[in-house]
Amino acid sequence: MIAIGGYGVGLDFGSVNCHKFKDEQDMATKALSEQRLKEIEEIAAGWGKLLARESFPEGPGLDVSLADMEEIVARAVRGIVHGAVETMTGDQAQQLGEQAPCPDCGKMCKLKRKSRSIAVRGGRVQLDEPVGHCPTCRRDFFPSA
Repeated sequence: MIAIGGYGVGLDFGSVNCHKFKDEQDMATKALSEQRLKEIEEIAAGWGKLLARESFPEGPGLDVSLADMEEIVARAVRGIVHGAVETMTGDQAQQLGEQAPCPDCGKMCKLKRKSRSIAVRGGRVQLDEPVGHCPTCRRDFFPSA
């Protein structure tokens, strides 16, 4: 559930397979403090208010149902997930640099980027994944960021 302007709105992101949802949730809380997560949530609540004003500058008419409002919010959340995850994973991949050691022989090998679509909570995103090739070992490897 996401809070928009003080109201809880239940969002259904479809049938995205999140078999590690609890593990991923625990990892997120380890990456940022609870205080920082609350600050981000408050910022997002402000975005929700902006979204409401952008969607309905004069306020939603009486013909706009709660389901209509939820659909607008769900699409916006998918857009936020898409933009944020692609940006964060891209920034993380840039930290690897242009070369990485082969996991077998340790020789420094040039990294290329390969784009692939992955499923995340809220939809699919393009992951710009680093791929190394060791000519000595004649193998590809995928350094983790």
